Amino acid sequence: MDEPRQDANAALNAGLGDVHRFSTAGESLFRRLYRRLNRRQQLELDLQQQSALLQEQASAQERLQKQFNRLQNAHSRGSSQLEQLTAVLGSLEEGIIVQEASGKITMMNRAAEAMLGGKRAFWESDLGALFERYRDVEEAAAELSPLAETGEIPLNDRILRGQLIAIGDENQKRIGSVFILRDITYDALAARLKDGFVSQIATQLEKPASVIRLATELLSGQPEDAAVNQRLLEKLLGNVDALDRLGLELLDIARVAAGDFALQREPVAVEAAIWAVVNGISAEVKSRGIDLLVMTRALSGARVQGDASRLQWALAHLIRNGVAYNREHGYVAVAARVEGRQGKPYALISVSDNGIGIPSAELPHIFERFYRGQREGAPPGLGQGLFVAKAICEAHRGFIEAQSRENVGSLFTMGLPMLADTAPSAAG
Repeated sequence: MDEPRQDANAALNAGLGDVHRFSTAGESLFRRLYRRLNRRQQLELDLQQQSALLQEQASAQERLQKQFNRLQNAHSRGSSQLEQLTAVLGSLEEGIIVQEASGKITMMNRAAEAMLGGKRAFWESDLGALFERYRDVEEAAAELSPLAETGEIPLNDRILRGQLIAIGDENQKRIGSVFILRDITYDALAARLKDGFVSQIATQLEKPASVIRLATELLSGQPEDAAVNQRLLEKLLGNVDALDRLGLELLDIARVAAGDFALQREPVAVEAAIWAVVNGISAEVKSRGIDLLVMTRALSGARVQGDASRLQWALAHLIRNGVAYNREHGYVAVAARVEGRQGKPYALISVSDNGIGIPSAELPHIFERFYRGQREGAPPGLGQGLFVAKAICEAHRGFIEAQSRENVGSLFTMGLPMLADTAPSAAG
């Protein structure tokens, strides 16, 4: 009886063991399944988060690309506008200098480069001093606010005037500066010379008028049957001629300025015109202790079409200039020849001297109206003779040139186109 009970207990224990093992195995299985399910849910959640992140990144990248494209377009437009602005500033006659607030020069157009010669010259001139004076100004009431102007600045054989302007932002803070430079050389010189023009005319009139008055008084005080004082008459006639030349010069100045410079048009024998001037002026030149030399070559029969009296006046003026700006015992040489230029024959008449010469800084201006040099010992005058002589040559479709070395002498050359049928064969 005990054996069946024992067998039953053994079977029961075995069954319970199997149940326990099955329970343990099931628990392990469910644990693994649960972990895998949780892992899958986590993976799905991670995948969703990654997908959302990728979408957000793609959206952000698209926004950044659009913004980059906008900036690139704006930069292209800005570069194009900057190039256009630079081109416009470069074409201006006024000098333009743009600076940062610190004073660093960021742009200088061609006109400013030509006026100053470079950035270093800016800081060494009154322009740099003017910037330093207003360096600490931090406010600008508008985008462009004028700060100050310079007076006349002599620089590189020019006379300049500058204006300093502050550049402001939307907060009225100064972010830079711009200088505007103007070359007022001609205007300044013209103003100075015009101021002295009337006094020069008065001076020119005073001497011959005084001599004429004195000579007239002396002649009027002589008895009617007294012998003619030839020397007094020569003085009188010489000063009348001086007044006549002055009157013609003033009249020609007025005609040139009015554009009414009419010429007679007739054949003029070149060699005869030269000798007419030389014979008429030789006594005057000799009285100044100056030798007058004449050399002509291959001019026989050569003629130009024009106004003989005006051409002679121009040549006489060049000779008188050579005498006036000469030294004691100096010389003035008149030479003439025929030369081909651009396939056409020209009569070249040159006047040279060994006088005081012309400074290189003045040479480019000597044919300008109202210009008078500052040479020491220069004779009084209106400063219009070369201006008129140039107008006469150009009215004859010719030219006038000048070469000079200070303290060595000068050479002036008149070039006149010749009548083709009178040009010597040597003109080639």
